[in-house]
Amino acid sequence: MPIEIYSKKNKKIKITFPSKKDGSVVAKLIKRCPPLDLNSTYHYLIQSHYFSKTCSIAFDNKKIVAFVSGFINPSRNNSLFIWQVAIDEDYRGKELGIELIEFILKQNKNIDSIETTVTETNSASRRMFQKLCEKYQIKLSEQTLFDKEQDFSKEHDSEILIKIGPLNKGKEDENI
Repeated sequence: MPIEIYSKKNKKIKITFPSKKDGSVVAKLIKRCPPLDLNSTYHYLIQSHYFSKTCSIAFDNKKIVAFVSGFINPSRNNSLFIWQVAIDEDYRGKELGIELIEFILKQNKNIDSIETTVTETNSASRRMFQKLCEKYQIKLSEQTLFDKEQDFSKEHDSEILIKIGPLNKGKEDENI
């Protein structure tokens, strides 16, 4: 039986792991969520199939309304790298992104930190990660990982590495 929960804020939204069948619809969701970079449909098929345990997906009835993609950092096997957080426009501002991240963390108990990259101008993602840190009283630090001029040849904004952790491993009711 698949692991799934229902959103705390919106009881009709089901959160679970993605499967291969979700990959092409996830690509369409990402396309509707600027400023996210759209990768190939193949990429989302791979994420949904091979990395499903470090990704999460939200459904309103049978419609995919949100997706978080991530993977375990190969050099730090206790760190989750969040690649993308996509929330359909009608579902934004309801902390659904945080719930999707919490779902991944609750299914992967060995994770003790999160890393992600965000551009300076992506204020929605920045706010979401700041709210997550405030909710659990977790430290957040930032540094440039990929520089606009040096790494992207001025074709993409700098990507700022956000490190979150260590994660709260306290009381069960406070635990991520």
